[in-house]
Order: sequence, then structure tokens, then C-alpha cells
Amino acid sequence: MDRRSTLRAFTMMAFGLSWPPQIANAQLAKDIVGTWTIVSADAYGAAPKGTFMLDANGRFSLILMRPDLPKYASNNRTQGTPPEYRATVEGSLAYFGTYVLNGTDMTLRVEGSTFPNWIGTDQKRNNVTVVGDELKYNNPAPSGGGGLAPLVWKRVK
Repeated sequence: MDRRSTLRAFTMMAFGLSWPPQIANAQLAKDIVGTWTIVSADAYGAAPKGTFMLDANGRFSLILMRPDLPKYASNNRTQGTPPEYRATVEGSLAYFGTYVLNGTDMTLRVEGSTFPNWIGTDQKRNNVTVVGDELKYNNPAPSGGGGLAPLVWKRVK
């Protein structure tokens, strides 16, 4: 920040004014970059597992899973039983692609996913915030159906 921008920012904070949208969006875009681990995602149980990686070039990769996925009796991923496959599909999701921030809304443009219906689609996330090492957002249309799904992530250090 140059001297004039610093003075402007200080003045705005002193008088309780909000940041202009372009500054706020630039800050969020900078703060969101990194590797995050899941803290809370209701559909994936009380202690979900997962990683969300966002790079500075607008690419992302996300993996979510329940902590209690059953092991396959055959010890072979391609020879599971129908109940084992069902538990895996219902208890995990992975997808990747590009992302764009617009204010506090994020659009995930899905290039590949373990839920094929999302491939080639834009998935919206809203109310995106980063406070300290915590990233929060809402998924208004989760892949498992139902209503609004809030997710909370913690930055990996």
C-alpha cells in the first residue's frame, strides 16, 4: 500500500467505514489461497476428513470423507461388495477445477468429480469469509441434496 492508501484505510477504520468492494475482494482472494483441512461439514459426520487446496492461479482441489468408511473385505478397490461401494459413494466426494471470487461468493468450475453430475458445472458457494486461520462458506446446493450446507476449514500450517 502506498502512503495515500494507508491513510485512507486508517481513516476508514477510524470512522467504522467498510472497505470498498474491490479492496475487500482483493484481500479475500489473497487470504483464501492455501491448503485447508475440514473442521465441520455436517454430511460427513462429527469428525470429517478432508482437504481443500486453492492456488493463486485460480485452481482448486477438494476431498471430503466420513472418518468411518468401511475397509473392503477383499482388500481390492475394484472388488468391493455393494454395501462397501454404497458407503464409499455416500461418504466421500472429490472434485477439482478452477475457482473465481466475486465479493463473498465463490464459483467452483468443476473439471472432474467423483460425482459425475458436477463435471462441467459451476458450483456456487456463498458467504465466503476468512478470519485468521478459519475459512467458512455455505453450499446452497450440496451433492447429497437437502438444504444449505455450511462448511468450516482450518488453514494448514
